[in-house]
Amino acid sequence: MLVMGLDTALQRCSVAILRDGAVLADESIGMERGHAEHLAPMAAAALQKAGCRIRDLDRVGVVVGPGGFTGVRVALSFARGLGVGTGLDIVGVTSLAALAANLDSLQPIVASVIDARRGQVYAALYDQAGRVLLAPFVSAPEEALKKLIDKAAGREMAFTGSGAALLGREAVGGAEIDAKAVARLAASAPVPDGPPAPLYLRAPDAKPGRPGVMEAAR
Repeated sequence: MLVMGLDTALQRCSVAILRDGAVLADESIGMERGHAEHLAPMAAAALQKAGCRIRDLDRVGVVVGPGGFTGVRVALSFARGLGVGTGLDIVGVTSLAALAANLDSLQPIVASVIDARRGQVYAALYDQAGRVLLAPFVSAPEEALKKLIDKAAGREMAFTGSGAALLGREAVGGAEIDAKAVARLAASAPVPDGPPAPLYLRAPDAKPGRPGVMEAAR
């Protein structure tokens, strides 16, 4: 299976292409803004490096969140556009599942935790096979740690992600999403029954500005 993985949910813009698990291309740039300008050229570069075209792909995996609102929309819109234009299966992958997939299968159950800012974290718990033990949620770090410990029920946990330190735990592996892991998760997922939806666990950080002079006069 030839699969493209896409991620713009956090502080990277990443594209990877895998064929039956083998990496053909892997493009990644760290950035907090500008994902929309970089994603399409990076996807084109990855396709060229892999020696294939969009129509050769079997699936596209895309991170649907939680993460930055603008970043999530960038990759998701791009993936949906590919699906509309080609009929490709588009598979949504959560950022927390992708982080857990960075770790090898020898790890105990994995708590993925992302710094959500505003004094909160996004978190979820997975077993060694990547099955969801505790679905993604957002809460204060103290509450998140309690939920994770309660669900683990005495089992050892490995923590990963940028929010692990906020829980007083040391993170295993990197804090960034790997597009190769996104592609692998998409390859093993069931056939989707429609385009993926974004996973937003809270309202956006940005708030509407005050109305302008002309708007206030209407």
